[in-house]
Amino acid sequence: MKLGDRVEAPLPDLPPVSRRWAIRETDQADAIAEQLDVPPLLGRLLANRGVDDPALGKLWLDGSLRDLPDPFGLTDMTLAVERVLAALAGGERICVHGDYDVDGCTSTALLVGFLGDLGGDVTWYAPHRQRDGYGIALHTVDRLAGDGVRLMITCDTGISAHEALERCVELGIDVVVCDHHMLPETLPPAVALLDPKRDGDGNPYEELAAVGMAFMLAIAVRAELRKRAFFSDRAEPDLREWLDVVALGTVADLAPLRGINRLLVTTGLKVMSRRRRPGIAALLDASGVGSDQPLQASHLGFRLGPRINAAGRLDDPGVAVELLLATDYDAARTQADRLDSLNRQRQSVERAIFASALKQCMELPDLHERRGLVLWSDEWHSGVVGIVASRIVSHLHKPTLVIAVKDGVGTGSGRGISGVDLIAVLRRYAPLMQRFGGHRMAAGLTIDAENLPALRDAFAHEAFADDTDDLWLAQLKCDAELPLDSIDDGLWAAMQRLGPYGIGNPEPVFVARDLAATGVRTMAKNGLRMELRQAGASGRPIKAVGFGLGVSLDELRGPLEAAFCLQENHWRGRRSLELRLRSIRPMGAANGAG
Repeated sequence: MKLGDRVEAPLPDLPPVSRRWAIRETDQADAIAEQLDVPPLLGRLLANRGVDDPALGKLWLDGSLRDLPDPFGLTDMTLAVERVLAALAGGERICVHGDYDVDGCTSTALLVGFLGDLGGDVTWYAPHRQRDGYGIALHTVDRLAGDGVRLMITCDTGISAHEALERCVELGIDVVVCDHHMLPETLPPAVALLDPKRDGDGNPYEELAAVGMAFMLAIAVRAELRKRAFFSDRAEPDLREWLDVVALGTVADLAPLRGINRLLVTTGLKVMSRRRRPGIAALLDASGVGSDQPLQASHLGFRLGPRINAAGRLDDPGVAVELLLATDYDAARTQADRLDSLNRQRQSVERAIFASALKQCMELPDLHERRGLVLWSDEWHSGVVGIVASRIVSHLHKPTLVIAVKDGVGTGSGRGISGVDLIAVLRRYAPLMQRFGGHRMAAGLTIDAENLPALRDAFAHEAFADDTDDLWLAQLKCDAELPLDSIDDGLWAAMQRLGPYGIGNPEPVFVARDLAATGVRTMAKNGLRMELRQAGASGRPIKAVGFGLGVSLDELRGPLEAAFCLQENHWRGRRSLELRLRSIRPMGAANGAG
């Protein structure tokens, strides 16, 4: 499927994977609630998210930027700062080399804008997926050397770029790596290698995205310049104004929203809501996020992020960097509209490839017995294979690699399931691949097409032989049972203290039983809308809406039980709380049927 194809391919009749409902058990909830003086349910929600002591709970509920750890605690940070300051003082040309996804674009824009404000001679490069491939291309290094670059700062790339960084040494380009990916067995040559994985398990920076690492570098550079009285005769950059960009990159890269990330995103959403950055304001408008809507992390992950990513998937990611650096709204809006158009094209191409990939799955005679999937085609666009892999995993709950083949070489992305370390699995089969990299749950790879059958066979069973069977039992993790009568504005306010929600801090899921549905009607996208009342409840029925539930109207005629999230609905100036159904089923149905 090529860029521009408007293919509305039919999807195979395959419902989403059946998930067991599992209510989290915890014995710390009451103690946490008492020590923090919060409602018992909020104590339980905190305990369910790994909060096991009052200090951590207070940081979660009341933390601020003052609670950020010292960036100089990161390995090589002092070396990185010294080299950046030397480049600024000496007027050396600096190139910020990013990546083509949201994390790479946001971290590039942050460092370019920050170093430019300090008077640096700064240029930047956003690699093109088709022309440059993954990582840092040798021809890019050659060109930068010819352009007089003497310091290259990498963003969201570099930690595994041995060949490119060795070429930098040959050409006299010093390199500061600012990355967050898994470490290779040997590290490449560089003046400084900033990567939280170097600082061991449990370090406070461990889950930062690349844009978070770039922000730590900026804080450290500014702190050292303060010591040297650099700002005695000039304005000091206010790094808080970059937190809208930091929040966007962090959420879009699926970094866990806890610890440092949660502090950065919480403040970043407040900064973004002011819409002072022309590029962000234009992107919000092009994405249909009105100024009257309270900004949520989901807007970043599902509205803004895909439009930024569309540039790197189907076109030139430089458009996204230019948008984030724009100083004029009208120019930014033109770029944002271009990204919006690209995103619509991406959705069409993605749908066609997803249908084709699902068809491959359904043609496997042993699909249900296979533990992992490796899918490929020479008709697929490499820019959307990661999204397709995610959708396959959500339907089948199996680690999946989706690979686009061109001229005998496959370029692909993989997505995992909870409890399985995808990058460790790929490492065991490294001889089959040209290169690979990524995280526990997401990876990228390049592979000769002739090796694909061997990798597919390994993924069927052998690759996951050491993993326990229960990891393949998909679960809908629920926080607590919640009577419908207890849903009110006080509960909603308490839940807002727990957000923003996302990876690592999932939106609370509740269970209610013995329900009756009335006014059931269908909506688009296999959606249902209804009102639910609980037996014995004294209050009014509460509205509920759900999509892709995979239930028939006949199943909603008897006593029901539902798993749901709470959401705020705004309609014609009126506000109300309603249920967003995650699953609904007849009372007493076998667990897993929902």
